[in-house]
Amino acid sequence: MLKLRKNKKGFTLVELIVVIAIMAVLAGTVAGVTVSQLNKQTDKTMDSEAKGIADFISTWIIEKEFDLSKANAITDLTTDLETQYGDKVKGTNAKIKVSLDTTASPKVIKVEYKGKQSGGKGDATYTVNEEGIVKKVPAAKKE
Repeated sequence: MLKLRKNKKGFTLVELIVVIAIMAVLAGTVAGVTVSQLNKQTDKTMDSEAKGIADFISTWIIEKEFDLSKANAITDLTTDLETQYGDKVKGTNAKIKVSLDTTASPKVIKVEYKGKQSGGKGDATYTVNEEGIVKKVPAAKKE
């Protein structure tokens, strides 16, 4: 006859499922926090990069005694920017957008980065005027 085992060793299926479910919840929480922190760090890095590009433009304007009201105002600058910063400012996948803002008076060059964080928290915008002065544009508050 078969003997019943009195000393069971190991875990039951229910116990294993409960432990795996707890581990999955913990892993999901940690992954969410990690992605959030990575997005914040990326936004800080790109903000710094946008500031560097704005400073480059400022220096370029001062050295070349550049006039933003010229017809080819952005073309020469764009060539030098692409040489210096490459894919960060060039092409459809550019992370930082550089544009001439003709609506501002006097005209300014805008350097913009759209952040990865929700609600525009990671966005960075700098303006460079005709005198080469760089200003950070405060992020719009969302209510």
